[in-house]
Amino acid sequence: MNKIEELIEKLCPEGVEYKELGEVCDFQNGFAFKSSLFKENGYPIIRITNIQNKNVDELNVVYFNKSDYKESLSQYEIVAGDILIAMSGATTGKIGFVSSNEIFYLNQRVGKFKPYNNILKNRFLFHFILTKTVDLYSLAGGGAQPNLSSVRLMKNIIIPIPSLEIQQEIVNILDK
Repeated sequence: MNKIEELIEKLCPEGVEYKELGEVCDFQNGFAFKSSLFKENGYPIIRITNIQNKNVDELNVVYFNKSDYKESLSQYEIVAGDILIAMSGATTGKIGFVSSNEIFYLNQRVGKFKPYNNILKNRFLFHFILTKTVDLYSLAGGGAQPNLSSVRLMKNIIIPIPSLEIQQEIVNILDK
């Protein structure tokens, strides 16, 4: 039993409801920025290599110029508090929490969780997802080049949903 399960058992003796992640959270896949258009400065891009040690490395980023793209890129913005996941390669399933107040952009094969705030606290989701690294790798196929499907991820990961107050209490305990 992991720490979240122990805390839920202690704080919710009557039990909690369990839901598929896709029922309480949306998911945003990254944009295919062209490496040939990377710049020395401009708007920063978060790539798979930036997800390290449960955080997002904000120093070793590449940049792009919005005028190089016709698409609206606002849906790919990353802000403080976002939870990112590596979707392929050797780092598949690695989770990173964005601490910076700077706006970044989501590169392909990096995903972003978008929890429904009336049901699921972002930081609770972060702690929960950290307990699922083995499951995430299994969902990815675990081969030479694992690839995590956002559809499988959102369908196959089942999350406990205590009240928002209990979620916050668990977050306060785990953040310490």
